[in-house]
Amino acid sequence: MRFLLVAVLMVLTCGTAQAEEYNIGVRRIITEVAGIEAPVRVFYPTHESEAETRFGPWELSVARNSAPASGHFPLIAISHGLSGNDWNHHLLASRLVKAGFVVAAVRHPDDLLRVGQPEITVLRPRELTAAIDAVLTDSRFGPIVDAERIGAFGFSLGGFTVLVVAGGRIEYEKIARHCSNAEKDPEYCIGEEGGEPLPMWLRARRLIYSIPQVDLTEDVLDPRIDAVVAAAPVGLPFNDMSRVQMPVLLYRAGSDHALRAPYHAENVHKLLPDAHRYEVIGNLHHYAFL
Repeated sequence: MRFLLVAVLMVLTCGTAQAEEYNIGVRRIITEVAGIEAPVRVFYPTHESEAETRFGPWELSVARNSAPASGHFPLIAISHGLSGNDWNHHLLASRLVKAGFVVAAVRHPDDLLRVGQPEITVLRPRELTAAIDAVLTDSRFGPIVDAERIGAFGFSLGGFTVLVVAGGRIEYEKIARHCSNAEKDPEYCIGEEGGEPLPMWLRARRLIYSIPQVDLTEDVLDPRIDAVVAAAPVGLPFNDMSRVQMPVLLYRAGSDHALRAPYHAENVHKLLPDAHRYEVIGNLHHYAFL
């Protein structure tokens, strides 16, 4: 994570020194995609005092709903992994705020109800772009964000999401071909529980859930993004990364059994233009990036 932070900082701060130390402000704002709410957790620099605050299983020292510090800060958009949430990467977000960034962590709605459906490949990128829009147009955060310095971080399915927004093209048919022999990549093709039945609540919701209809040919590239970090991304569906022109830092966990090599991060590495950085971290499991 230390290397990840340094890489993002080097690309987006353009050598400027950050002399000031900030406290961590947190505020939740709402955006909407295809008629469904997509909450965005904004982490931002503030000078107001922090207090221990519980959010689900986490107890964090933050200044909730505080006034942002004045300044002109780069923005990092974060996309979580499958069935995750906007708090999953709060440690990374906190480190970035301390260094003088604003962070927009989107919560992708209904992930487990949409998984395996082509629509998720358009909805997730649109939700990330909507999170950026929401911050830039917010009366509190718009004035303090430098719209010319925007980066994105994604983990697992979030890594896939930021690579699509960066310009990666996918081929839906690759998944079916790949998973015709599921034994070579069982966690991706079958699921990490070995294909055991889904929980009753999830099966019940799937019976009545209607996936928002989107145009699967829609181009979801966001040209505002200047740098991307993809950690242990879902990489199999990609077949063309030639449009990805910004710097990319790509991580593969050396002991990743959720997204096995050489089908995911390695595939992205082979397709990306030469100007990217690829690191394999030995003995690291998939969820270490949380």
